Amino acid sequence: MRFSAILLAAWAFVCCLSAAQRQSPADDAPPASSAADTGDRLTVFRCAPDEEYSGAFVSSFHVTSAATSVNEGSQTMVAPESSAGPIPDVHRFESGGDSCGSLDNFHRAVCDECPAWSLQTFVSYDSWRGISDDSWQNNGINVGANLGTRLGPISDATGVGFQIGGSVGVYNWSGTDYGSDVETQGFITYGFFRRPNAESGWTAGLVQDWMLNDHFGQFAEDPTLSQLRAQVGYATSATNEIGLWGAARVLGATRDVSWVGSTTWRPIDQLNLYWHHKWQAGGADTSIWFGIPEQDQLGQSGTLGEYLAGASATVPLNDRFALFTLVTYMHPSSRPGPDGAEEEAWNFTIGVSIYPACDSRSSTVAGRSWKPLMPLANNGYFLVDTNQH
Repeated sequence: MRFSAILLAAWAFVCCLSAAQRQSPADDAPPASSAADTGDRLTVFRCAPDEEYSGAFVSSFHVTSAATSVNEGSQTMVAPESSAGPIPDVHRFESGGDSCGSLDNFHRAVCDECPAWSLQTFVSYDSWRGISDDSWQNNGINVGANLGTRLGPISDATGVGFQIGGSVGVYNWSGTDYGSDVETQGFITYGFFRRPNAESGWTAGLVQDWMLNDHFGQFAEDPTLSQLRAQVGYATSATNEIGLWGAARVLGATRDVSWVGSTTWRPIDQLNLYWHHKWQAGGADTSIWFGIPEQDQLGQSGTLGEYLAGASATVPLNDRFALFTLVTYMHPSSRPGPDGAEEEAWNFTIGVSIYPACDSRSSTVAGRSWKPLMPLANNGYFLVDTNQH
């Protein structure tokens, strides 16, 4: 639990810092008209109900004025040059011809503080393997939803929102080499998050994950497992964020398996350093991370894994639809061969997301204020160890 203690302390620090900054007198803030005075502030887009949009435009933490001009068949945000220099192409954003189509929805696509809730529904193809699967690879379809929302006065004071989501996956439709049963698996994730905003570039999230299994692993058992997952990061610019994310187990499970005996499953603690990059306003987000799993192997001598590596990407197609993918890998500490093959764990996911609120796109690495920060748990974010394999 040492990983969770570090991340929980950091998460509490970020929330307290955010609340203190929000409560500071407005007179202390530098005037928005001076790009030099606001160079260290991350300013996000604001909603505008009228056809003429005026707001703050982020350019590597330099603020300039911006206005929209509407052309036939598309809407284009045009930002004039300022004392901070020309606005790079990364902050020029075009929207047109998508399912949300109207000028109001165009404002939503670039306005990071609206709407006050966000819902992601998705369907994905998953391929994964864990220590509990011996040498078997699982394949199937996963569907789910992830909801984020503001919390009224609490969000006004702290910038903290709430998220909750769940998914169901069905794998091995034709059975496995150790049984004919289809494997069904569900995940539930809920907790709190805070994204970077005009007051602070810090981001933080804390959620609890639940894994619900039926015919799980080579023994086809039904363990229910839980872990805490936390993230703390800082937006160094409008396009880059660095930080830490990790997981710490809360609940394991033990079953008496015929011909094998007492079998235990437990989540694997892990800690990772990540880099999140926004490629252009309204465009793709990518993240990569490297980390270490806990070193104690359940029920056996030696270490569990040598290192962790992962990458994820989300590519909006328009205001409603986005493609996403996830790859994670835990390299075993054992040498290549039968032992190393049994201790290897990995996950590959690719899918399509639907956003009913027309908020699949965002302008900066900060994202949408009330869009869930923490991804829904799956076999890439929730690794499992066992004493029998």
